[in-house]
Amino acid sequence: MINTYQFRAMGSQILIAMDTESAILNEAGLEAATWFQEWEQCFSRFRVTSELSELNQHSGQFWQVSQNFWRVLNLALEVEKKTDGLVTPKVLNALEEAGYTTSFEEIAQNMDFYLNHSKASTNVLGDIEMDEKNHAVRLPSGMRLDLGGFAKGWAAQQAMIRLRDAAPILVDAGGDIAISGPMKDGSPWAVGVVDPIHEGQSLGLLMLGGVGVATSGRDYRRWKNADHWQHHIIDPRTDAPAETDILSATVIGENVMEAEAWAKTALILGSQTASQKLDKENKLGYFLVREDGTTVETPQFTQYRWNEKWQILQNNLLA
Repeated sequence: MINTYQFRAMGSQILIAMDTESAILNEAGLEAATWFQEWEQCFSRFRVTSELSELNQHSGQFWQVSQNFWRVLNLALEVEKKTDGLVTPKVLNALEEAGYTTSFEEIAQNMDFYLNHSKASTNVLGDIEMDEKNHAVRLPSGMRLDLGGFAKGWAAQQAMIRLRDAAPILVDAGGDIAISGPMKDGSPWAVGVVDPIHEGQSLGLLMLGGVGVATSGRDYRRWKNADHWQHHIIDPRTDAPAETDILSATVIGENVMEAEAWAKTALILGSQTASQKLDKENKLGYFLVREDGTTVETPQFTQYRWNEKWQILQNNLLA
């Protein structure tokens, strides 16, 4: 029996789904909510007392960080290298220049105020220095980090790992989804593909086991500035919101962190170049929705779509 527990954290709706009775699920959900609160205090750029904000305020000097912060920052730098610098945490200055200076909920409530009071700043190049012995980090003077996407995927993965011994589990952190494996009866989890053009509609169902899936899009976190739509996916080559024909990119990977990184890479590159780059990662399944409504889909993605094969499997399991 699938039971769900929901709460809000890290600027997103968090869903915990477990194949177990409600009492176990509720206990697990309360634990997960506590973890996400702790992680938000660590990684949020919107909290002046967060660990991330403290590091950003002390750029130019070594600053000691927690073990979780160290892990996520190393993950972010690994992703930066793997994606040839396209997905990087070094974009906070560019985000603020584009007008993303506070949480999206507050921007939506009072868009004109926050856009007119955006903080202009100069982006800073250079390498981040990492002192592994002391878990200390030195940002080049003036550099400021945003770990939002990296931290959210990591948090979904961590919550799934911590709770998977209790029951099969799916953790959805604002579209970054970590799945422990099949449900108790061996059947896969059904995950909808959101239609970025028609609100509230789906572009099909995916039947997933122990994988990660993530969607990166510019259809939700966006705002208008001088009659031009801005969004939160920064192209580090231009230090501005990515100019791309992709409206949303959904990727299935070995884990949610991998899926999140490649989904964002695809969106930044645009459909033609994204296909060339992601096709080199043969294990990835991806689905791109262009602004004109046309789509690109790989066979690796199609194999997870709901079809007669899944219906036959379900019938056999229920027999």
